[in-house]
Amino acid sequence: MNERAPDRQSLSTALQGTPVTIFLQDVDGRFRWFENEQSVWARGDLVGLRDDNVLEPGSVAVLRDARREAAREGRPVTVELQALPAVGLERHGRFVKATVRALAGRDGAVGGYLCSCVDVTEEYLREQTLRALMQEVTHRSKNMLSMVLSLASQTARTSASVAGFSRTLTGRVQSLAMSQNVITDSEWRGAPFRELVRVQVIDRVPSDTRGVTVSGDDLLFSPSAAIHVGLALHELIARAWQNGTLTGPDGAVSISCVLARNEAGLPFASMRWEELFGSRGGLAQEPDGFSRAVLERVVPGAVKGEAQLAIADDRLRYRLTIDRSEIRTRMGRDAGM
Repeated sequence: MNERAPDRQSLSTALQGTPVTIFLQDVDGRFRWFENEQSVWARGDLVGLRDDNVLEPGSVAVLRDARREAAREGRPVTVELQALPAVGLERHGRFVKATVRALAGRDGAVGGYLCSCVDVTEEYLREQTLRALMQEVTHRSKNMLSMVLSLASQTARTSASVAGFSRTLTGRVQSLAMSQNVITDSEWRGAPFRELVRVQVIDRVPSDTRGVTVSGDDLLFSPSAAIHVGLALHELIARAWQNGTLTGPDGAVSISCVLARNEAGLPFASMRWEELFGSRGGLAQEPDGFSRAVLERVVPGAVKGEAQLAIADDRLRYRLTIDRSEIRTRMGRDAGM
């Protein structure tokens, strides 16, 4: 144990230009002096105050226990503490890492505690953000794996051959991956409608094919809605290729999405797909059972909306409504319109 009072002048010189603050507390937890006041310690005259005037109640207990341990064991003890918001003049109290050393006289009695500390608020907040992101990634990964397993199971039930199963499942999983890429590129805010159309439809159409038109509002959908809207677009374009709509001379697909309002004046998104079969209309096939279930039940259920699929001799029409809670502002929040 240190039997000498600290040399304040030496401390002051040594601490110049560093982020370290040194302070002395008496046995009652009162602050006696500070050197190189940084962070929360620079927010006013704290000399004479007790630690419960500066720290959160939980941190007061932590620091008290650290003092006791330092006195009992005769060694420095390092702890993390949180200041009261009022002390830091911020929404949350700042965080500091403090090392406590007991100071004893020649008789061995502890007369005070010398503490050195640095502000670790930014490090703490980064760790909290990273932890939250990891939890979100874990949650989304579990949801995605569950969705893939469900797609695999349902695709197997409606496939006539192994080759057909492999081809159809691959297309559906690739659809999920492409929508996920768009979401990731937006830093998890969501996915714009036109970008979903591009990756799910336009990029699958040869450049010399002019049978696809896109119109309406470029709304930003939540990550969950983006995955399911992308899946709906995949099912529709896959069926269009199977029908030969985009390889015939007069087939066409038009896709639109607009922000509309219901009778109560509340906004929602309305997406429409219209596929004109052209001269190949007589050869067009209806979606299979699972594809139809995806379009009419799975997707609308996920976006809290409704869907209608209508097939005539010359065309296929699909309308999907998407609840306002699944529409985001460009800042990534619920539009709340």
